Amino acid sequence: MDHFMDENCHSDLLHSSRELSSFYLEIKAAKSQVEIVKILYGYNLSEEAFAKGFPDLAKAVQDLPDDTSHAA
Repeated sequence: MDHFMDENCHSDLLHSSRELSSFYLEIKAAKSQVEIVKILYGYNLSEEAFAKGFPDLAKAVQDLPDDTSHAA
């Protein structure tokens, strides 16, 4: 849980450790790029802000399919 300890670096993006935890869980559970975009929209984050503020997470999801219908 080291990434939660340095919450100050994400303070402009997410406001609490609870919100940050929820964000990480949602991103990790996403199965497509479409889901990622919806999650980012829900947290009021642009794709650019996501990539800049959460580079490891952004890199981890970049290989997800564009659409869940192609994942099956």
